[in-house]
Amino acid sequence: MSHNKFNLISKALKSSNSFKSTPRQTDIDQTHLSGTGGGDLKDKSQVKDQSFRKNEKSSFKNTEKLGRSSDSKPKVKTSNSLKKKKNQKLVRKKHLSSMIKLDIPSFLSVANLASILRVRVPDLVSKMKGLEFENISNDYIMDADTAGLIAEEYGFEVNQDDKLGADLFPSPEPKDKTSLKSRSPVVTIMGHVDHGKTTILDYFRRSSIAKDEKGGITQRIGAFVVKPKSSERSITFLDTPGHAAFLKMRERGANMTDIVVLVVAAEDSVMPQTIEAIKHTKSAGVPMIVAINKCDKPDANPDKVVADLSRNGVDVEDYGGEVPVIRISAKTGMGMKDLEETIITVAELLELKAETQNIPVEGWILESQVKHGLGNCATFLLKKGILKKGMILVAGTTWCKVRVMKDENGKSATQAKPAFPVEISGWKDIPEAGDFAIQAKNEAFAKKVVANRERRKQQLMEADQVEDMNNKRLKQVHDSERVEKIQEYQDEGFSMDEIKQLEPDLFETEKIQTKRVSYIIKADVSGSAEAVRQSIEGLGNDEVTAFVLYAEVGPPTESDIERAKSSGSTILVFNMKVARDIANSASSAGVKIQEFGVIYHLIESVVTTLTETLPVKFETKVVSKASIKKLFEISLKGKNSIVIAGSRVTDGILKKSLDVRIVRNGETIYNGKIKELKIEKDDVAQVKNGGDCGIALEGDPDLEVGDTIENLSKIPLKRHL
Repeated sequence: MSHNKFNLISKALKSSNSFKSTPRQTDIDQTHLSGTGGGDLKDKSQVKDQSFRKNEKSSFKNTEKLGRSSDSKPKVKTSNSLKKKKNQKLVRKKHLSSMIKLDIPSFLSVANLASILRVRVPDLVSKMKGLEFENISNDYIMDADTAGLIAEEYGFEVNQDDKLGADLFPSPEPKDKTSLKSRSPVVTIMGHVDHGKTTILDYFRRSSIAKDEKGGITQRIGAFVVKPKSSERSITFLDTPGHAAFLKMRERGANMTDIVVLVVAAEDSVMPQTIEAIKHTKSAGVPMIVAINKCDKPDANPDKVVADLSRNGVDVEDYGGEVPVIRISAKTGMGMKDLEETIITVAELLELKAETQNIPVEGWILESQVKHGLGNCATFLLKKGILKKGMILVAGTTWCKVRVMKDENGKSATQAKPAFPVEISGWKDIPEAGDFAIQAKNEAFAKKVVANRERRKQQLMEADQVEDMNNKRLKQVHDSERVEKIQEYQDEGFSMDEIKQLEPDLFETEKIQTKRVSYIIKADVSGSAEAVRQSIEGLGNDEVTAFVLYAEVGPPTESDIERAKSSGSTILVFNMKVARDIANSASSAGVKIQEFGVIYHLIESVVTTLTETLPVKFETKVVSKASIKKLFEISLKGKNSIVIAGSRVTDGILKKSLDVRIVRNGETIYNGKIKELKIEKDDVAQVKNGGDCGIALEGDPDLEVGDTIENLSKIPLKRHL
């Protein structure tokens, strides 16, 4: 062994971890960074003004004037700890230059800052307590400097600007609740696929929703108002799909509901989606009613369902808990009246009320799509206020002047109250399903809010791009160092197997490379697009994964085809027909378009594609063996020579085209190919069992009499995700 080779081995043993991947210095959760943002707050005098609800005009001014709670003044310790925290900002000035900058107003509340940073209010309150704030409430008002100190903890730098920071926030909860009006309950039907959720709604509405649903499952969220005969109070139902693909939509439903009806089939009992629904209901903190459906079937076992629910954390009444359990059959009507009365009873106990007068309209976008003759439309569920034609709404990065309002039956509506869903048109762009919409005082302010949100969104996208570029450059440096290191070993005579044993970290990147299969999603409505995206983005493994380039509403266009061609993406079309000219254009461009009406088929297609994309793996099978009986060294022209192994085939047919390995004392000492195969002086392609032959191997390895030459066949294995 050369002196340099010895030094390389010693060095490798001392620094075996020298090529491990370097962690990122900043780990900013980009999922907290969407376009919601700060209020249009002006000065301290406005902050202290609490005269909210005198008339409709003043209410809009006062959504920008948040007041301190008079009964609980928060205290901030101006101790050495907080001063030390501010001094640390100076020390980290260089680090701040690389942080994402967000514009905020001069003053804002805790809830407003949480909205800007896209974090949960309880998490933000906990963070502030860690910074030694005391008596913190949701409506505690802070200045821009204090907000900047807190934002820094989440990886942001703030810029105080009342114009650039202008935004719309949800109104604070009223102190005086005597003026609140009673409202209808919002009820979400949840449960496993095919357990009868839509059939229950169908019974209440006396319609045929289930017959219209493709594949027997609900394809998107629907909001319906039901007026039970046994009560003057109506009920608003949200029908959330039960298939696992629509997890995001179901989460959204649970977060805007008052009561959850958990449907469980009497013959199937608790299933995976049932457990998910239980989890989301508990997370939302809303009361639950269990409806054991299909109790008319011969194999129904409702008692087992009750026991299974109890084992999964549901405190059922049958076992002394508080969750009502109703045994029903939506098909025959058995127990449906009891279910209806239970929903009304629970709603009365909740004493549901909402602000309706002198308050900006707020609510959720349930669904959105483009409708012929109406343009961009969205299904809107009111939380507070009274929606009328001509009002201005802002949702995400789009706004709307309400032109047309329709109820769930398609009839024109003049106004909508809390807990009532309406379809509204007039949106400049299609809003995202699940966005929270808030009324703006006028078009000018709505445009300002949207512009600020779009700019903030662009800033975050640019920050992502910069981070990606830095990561790529860092990877290039590491790859270059890795190649140089491997080359240094090879120059000293090491084989790749020896290098892998000495420094396995040099080859870690080879193990973690994942191939991405790209998709573009086009769907009939935003909820479907969102759900399909959520469904396929989780598919794959560490070798291959599905990647969604983007998901949009509407049929495929020429622009989609161009982007699919440049990115190598497949276009998935859900619940729509592809125009013939678009299909022809895609075919000419070599772009694959797939149409689906049922989510099961779409998922199966993606899984099949991912499986076919998996790297091929082989099973090595020994098909023949030969024993070396004698070695001959044959001199060639010049000073070169070649070793011929005089061998006898002992098993199978020895083929020159197949790979071989040399086995000595049970260990493999060589892998390679046959360079020459002869019987006497004739070149042959194969030698039968029992035949004698001469074998020369590529690379001229060291051979010994008694070595076994094994002929290998590689059989491709069937791969699965």
